[in-house]
Amino acid sequence: MTSRQPRSSVSHKIPSPPALSVIDALLVFPALGWLLLFAHNGLRAQFSGDDLTNLHGYLSRPSASLLLDNLRYWSTSYRPLGGLFYVALYGWFGFNPLPFRVACFGLLALNLGLLWRFTLQLSGAREVAFLALLLAGYHAWFVDLYYSTGTVYDLLCYSFYLGAFNVYLGGRARGLALGWRPLGIVTALYVCALNAKEMAVSLPVLLAAYEILYHGRAIRESGAGWLWREGRGVLVTGLLSLPYVAGKLTGAGSLVENPAYRITISPGRYLDTFHLYLNPLLYQEHVFRDPNTIQLLLVMLALGLWLRSRPMLFAWCFLLVSLLPVAFIAHYAGFFLYLPMAGWSLYAAVLLVMARRLLLRLLVNLVTASELHAGRLRIASVIALPVLLALFLAPYHRRESVKTIRIFESVQPPSRQLAAELTAARPSLPRGALVLFVGDPFARDEYFLLFLTRLLYRDMSITVDRVPFGQNPQTGHDHYDAVFTFQHGNLVDATGPG
Repeated sequence: MTSRQPRSSVSHKIPSPPALSVIDALLVFPALGWLLLFAHNGLRAQFSGDDLTNLHGYLSRPSASLLLDNLRYWSTSYRPLGGLFYVALYGWFGFNPLPFRVACFGLLALNLGLLWRFTLQLSGAREVAFLALLLAGYHAWFVDLYYSTGTVYDLLCYSFYLGAFNVYLGGRARGLALGWRPLGIVTALYVCALNAKEMAVSLPVLLAAYEILYHGRAIRESGAGWLWREGRGVLVTGLLSLPYVAGKLTGAGSLVENPAYRITISPGRYLDTFHLYLNPLLYQEHVFRDPNTIQLLLVMLALGLWLRSRPMLFAWCFLLVSLLPVAFIAHYAGFFLYLPMAGWSLYAAVLLVMARRLLLRLLVNLVTASELHAGRLRIASVIALPVLLALFLAPYHRRESVKTIRIFESVQPPSRQLAAELTAARPSLPRGALVLFVGDPFARDEYFLLFLTRLLYRDMSITVDRVPFGQNPQTGHDHYDAVFTFQHGNLVDATGPG
């Protein structure tokens, strides 16, 4: 009969993550396959409305200023690292969405590897890390991540955020002060994460949470000197955050001037936002409200404390704190939970492994199994858990995917169709061409046709005018280099001779 283990055996002591091996690389591939099973059609997605706006905005600026803004990370420049991504791929491949989608899926795959290492270092258990990948590998309400390059900011932020965290965890694994070289790497990765998206600003707080939970005794013993030695990573990233926050909130043209990003800070607002995201996260509709959301969070905290599980307590902090940068704005999107999902998946994975081990001990004790049979039962339970979890999740993923893809596609302009029709009608236009669209079906205040035409023909000096059917432009059709009309929803070249 096997000996009993303490109830917190998964995570009571500070975990020492196993050395990386070929096994680790192989275990990430099933998670990537799980993602592609549900989201592979995203590789063939067209340019979204956000893509056109982002591309046009970055290409309207000098490249040198975009490079400079990545150094002046505190400036109000709109997510300059994403700008480099857009401009570089457009420069190499032009107005072709496929390379953009392949690059985004490459980032999704990279992020699975980073999540693997992140959860492995925090839990010390490959089983926990694999289950976390299965839980976070795909979510139907992250549909924009799979179908729109406009979410590359989230993908890049996740990459550099967890990259910085992994370097930090590796440097602090033995309780030693973070060396100057890894500290420099953490700093550089953190700045890149900030340049990708504002959500990265939570990193110093979560580094501090890690230190308190995993190295609290060292903090108490070191006193004030801890901040300059073991805590230097928290100190440096915290200091880097000060000019960033000040610049983003007070600089001219800051994002908060946009009504969708205007900040309203209050506990009630945070709680409302949290339960607003909690419902789609758990594939529920209006189940969670303020009271039961508070109850859920308190139960999760109490469970982590009762089990004395550092990974669960840290995951609880992570899912709360990582949401803070978007919790007080009016703009909501399901994929904003992409980074907090790392905390949710870690917490659930640790809990599932604890439950499996508890059930295994009960089963072994019940059947008075020998050591050999107990070992076989353990192997069988380890294999069965992710299989059962996948079978449980798959129907929910499929059901919600149909809903979210339909919602996403309903608000996207027909960029692929119109690009093909424009190219077929006019393979090229003269530099600085004047183009007229007659009777197009798009809202009068939209810039879709302007952005599409300029990006398709790689000419930011093209001028686009639009008039309804039956109305002539002030200058007459002969004034334009190209005139297009829409018949039965299709674009037709109506340019006159000469």
